[in-house]
Amino acid sequence: MLSSEGPPHTINDAQNSGIDLDVVKAVLTRLGYDVKFHFVPLGRAESLVKSSAYVAMAPIFAASDEERFYVSHPIVKYAPTVFSLKKNKLTPQYLNDLKGHSIITFQGAPGYFGKEFELLSKQKNYFESPSMKVIPELIRKGRYDYAVLDKYIFYYFYRFVDKQRDLSLFKEHALIPSVTASAGFSDKSLRDEFNRELATFLLDDGYRKVVEKYLGKLE
Repeated sequence: MLSSEGPPHTINDAQNSGIDLDVVKAVLTRLGYDVKFHFVPLGRAESLVKSSAYVAMAPIFAASDEERFYVSHPIVKYAPTVFSLKKNKLTPQYLNDLKGHSIITFQGAPGYFGKEFELLSKQKNYFESPSMKVIPELIRKGRYDYAVLDKYIFYYFYRFVDKQRDLSLFKEHALIPSVTASAGFSDKSLRDEFNRELATFLLDDGYRKVVEKYLGKLE
């Protein structure tokens, strides 16, 4: 199976772990398969699966079935989120409400969040960090009014050392639509088999357990 590095969703380490990969591996293991991961850029991964050089890939976004490429039900939800410090009592209702405030996000963010966010990126107090791991700490220290980052990535790096670290100082603002990610397979029957077992895995609370492994309890 192919993937690309992006903690905590996909982690290229000794275990080849991460939320997305753990979900896929757990489901396929239940079905009796032995899963091995290889890491390449996602665009190349899709091409390799379509050519049947590899059996599957994850994650893949906004895709539908094609010849020799079959997309599973969602395995995880990516949730781009606006964060602020609760003590600052900021209450934005729309992205435009961030105008005039200092913002930190990841490199290339304007390409993901639409024209309204692209306009915010033109202001002087907007910054794109080359390292996502520092973003939660910069918000905690009050260096910026807002951070824009996937919810799981934000809490993963904030709790990297301590999974019990207090989250109550942050306020989440759901101003950007979430996106589901799936797995892509070269074989339709395997995809169908995966979908059936995935439904059982989710009912068994498997997804929550995977998330808590990397983030601790969020509520």
